Amino acid sequence: MSAKGRKRLPVDDRSYIHRLESLIEASKLLNTTLDLDELLKVILNLATKNLNADRGTIYLIDYERKELWSRVLKGKELVEIRLPLGTGIAGAVAETGETVNLEDAWKDKRFFSAFDVRTGYVTKTMLCMPMKNREKKIIGVFQIINKHKGVFNKEDEQFLAAFSDHVALAIENAFLLQARIEQERVERELQIAAEIQNKLLPKELPAIKGYQIDAIAVPCKTIGGDYYDVIPIDDENFVLVVADVSGKGIPASLLVSTLNAALYAYIQTSISLSDLVQKLNAIIYKNTPSERYITFFISILNTRRHQIMYVNAGHNFPYIFKSARDEVQKLGAGGLPLGMFDHAEYTSEIVTIEPNNVLVLYSDGVTEAMDKKYEEYGEERFTKCIASHLGLDVPALKSSVVEDIQKFVGSEPQSDDLTLMVARRMAD
Repeated sequence: MSAKGRKRLPVDDRSYIHRLESLIEASKLLNTTLDLDELLKVILNLATKNLNADRGTIYLIDYERKELWSRVLKGKELVEIRLPLGTGIAGAVAETGETVNLEDAWKDKRFFSAFDVRTGYVTKTMLCMPMKNREKKIIGVFQIINKHKGVFNKEDEQFLAAFSDHVALAIENAFLLQARIEQERVERELQIAAEIQNKLLPKELPAIKGYQIDAIAVPCKTIGGDYYDVIPIDDENFVLVVADVSGKGIPASLLVSTLNAALYAYIQTSISLSDLVQKLNAIIYKNTPSERYITFFISILNTRRHQIMYVNAGHNFPYIFKSARDEVQKLGAGGLPLGMFDHAEYTSEIVTIEPNNVLVLYSDGVTEAMDKKYEEYGEERFTKCIASHLGLDVPALKSSVVEDIQKFVGSEPQSDDLTLMVARRMAD
């Protein structure tokens, strides 16, 4: 068709097609980045350009804190600003979901004029519109100000509403990526913390002349709060330790590391066992918040005298099974858990280990393991299981107890860290 015969579109139609083309081009540009800060810049540039406006702000809603927030340039740095929902025109739009189109912002009582007063900038026209996702939930607010010619009209509102659909999807995709990156970072940190904690546990227990010993620690999460160790002091003295930090995760892992470092620093000194625990308590107290503490059991096994000296700092009472007399002895002498108070007194006790006696140390993850009816495994089941398997060697005895707990719990997830240490004095 010749130029002479071509029918020209009405001005309104040409304007509509231009806006439609602009919208398509804008939606393409939104897919160029998933970095949230960069994306917000792209959105704001597109909005102000297509609405022929001087400037604007993109506010996002933090529903958890009930705030609007945005990042703005202050010099060369991005600075985050926050304001409560309902504050100013943007806050009102976020709460009501209604579009506000003003010919003179200063005449609206909701207008926050402090910025203009402070900077000398004069806000005149303003178009403030909610940004909604596909579920029609408001996730943010457009605040576009000072149209270069005239005032914001219905076409501007229609364009911004259509643009908002594309913007909301792009922002949610950026948040999803941000959340995924944060999740991967946390998982890496948890893995590193788990590896550090695993290094604190002995890879293999030292051979103790005249004794069999074995242990196991099963965390209920990636990082547990239980700790055990067997530390040789010399040829005839060995330190046996079991501890349980309140809480889980990285804070518990850090506290275990603190305990381990302090224990190794003091264990080779000549101070008494009760004084050693007192010093550990002071260190843990200084390095933990008030809600954190450690239940702790420490004993020194002397293989020449066949005695253990121990202190129990609020931990589950270990048992000595004396099979010949069908007797079970609990080891309860000690004091409060570590870290509860800045100063605490601890008492120690010495117990003789006779031939074939079995010493059992454990954490509350053993006795408090629960089945689907929320019934605990309990001390009675625990001691009966040990007593019925005393004829086995130590590794088999330990495994039998763990299997009995797992059988009791069934398919229920593990509710707490489980640590078990078993030692037997062999017959002469």
